[in-house]
Amino acid sequence: MSENKTLDVYYKNKHVGTLAEMVDKRVAFQYDREWIRTGFSISPFSLPLSDKVFVPDERSRERFAGLFGIFADSLPDSWGELLMDRYLSSIGISKESISPLDRLAYIGTSGMGALEYVPAKNTDYDIVGSKLNFDEIAKECSEILSSKTSDKIDILYRLGGSSGGTRPKVFLTEQGKEWIIKFPASKDPNISGKREYDYSLCAKKSGINMTETQLVKSTICEGYFKTERFDRQNGQKIFTATFAGILEADFRAPSCDYETLMKLTRAITKDNYVDKEQIFKIMCFNVMTHNKDDHTKNFSFQYTEDQGWRLAPAYDLTYSDTYWGEHTTSVHGKGKDITDDDLIYVGVTSGINEKFCKEHIYMIRENTQGLSKYINLTYPGRKSLSIQERVPDLNNSKAPYGCQNMH
Repeated sequence: MSENKTLDVYYKNKHVGTLAEMVDKRVAFQYDREWIRTGFSISPFSLPLSDKVFVPDERSRERFAGLFGIFADSLPDSWGELLMDRYLSSIGISKESISPLDRLAYIGTSGMGALEYVPAKNTDYDIVGSKLNFDEIAKECSEILSSKTSDKIDILYRLGGSSGGTRPKVFLTEQGKEWIIKFPASKDPNISGKREYDYSLCAKKSGINMTETQLVKSTICEGYFKTERFDRQNGQKIFTATFAGILEADFRAPSCDYETLMKLTRAITKDNYVDKEQIFKIMCFNVMTHNKDDHTKNFSFQYTEDQGWRLAPAYDLTYSDTYWGEHTTSVHGKGKDITDDDLIYVGVTSGINEKFCKEHIYMIRENTQGLSKYINLTYPGRKSLSIQERVPDLNNSKAPYGCQNMH
């Protein structure tokens, strides 16, 4: 097929710039001059507002198919990539014959966040939830994951071909809101949807910001996890970038520490205290609930004209493991055997009050006890102590240690 060699990038119908494939298959980018005058940096560290041609480094070919991370964020991975490949094969196009720019063109206006790619090969395809049989969709997803053919590949691609993550999912619109519904992956138990829903309830109870979540009924399992999209609000697309995309970090392997995530949060949000506290709570929650697949694509930031950069609502909070048995994002340099002291260290060296850290470690631990039916909630910091023993010196007003090193 004829490959795209250039592709225009838009945000809210404004021309952001142009992507161009180089001879070595890396994809360069240049801002539109009007965007430089009136817009914002879409990737603060890699793509500052400047009238120059930006070229990603050599590592981008392995990590992001030659793209800058912010554009790779628009591409599907895992389930969505599988669907796209199957769909293209069904219309006679092999995955080897298309470039990253072709894939962005197929995403067109339907990718995560607010960036759109022109000329697009596909357009938005809204599905009304009341017309769908989710048990049938789950069965079709299972067939595809088992490498079997499906005569529903076209509709499944339109439902979830732009999605990221491992688990099969579909996008739909209900009562003016846009939703994601997840289905079990090949190795997931039938309780995976109910489990993620229960995790979301515990996370919200622990003060973690998430969008609305629901449990969709099923006749073949305990239900499907349903969550409102955080990159769509009131019919508008919200500019969104992942931790991986902003730092050009490899999300497929351990590459970052929560301290790095905290530093990025401080830098990009102008040291917003609420966002730092959110990162701390999410870190504690992940450690205490065995969510080890906490990779760099599972944290995102959003940009709006009125608030600038802010941390996006939390997502993908559920039981998960890694084949090496450790957290993908480490805590104080450790992927396992993480203690309360490690959690507190990350918090206070980021400027969070030590009392806050201790109180919330205790609170989150108490709020996650109900998840013990899904996992063995054990880690070195978990002991049966009273609140006085668990959170010592609650009235200690001494300044958090280590903060002076962050200034």
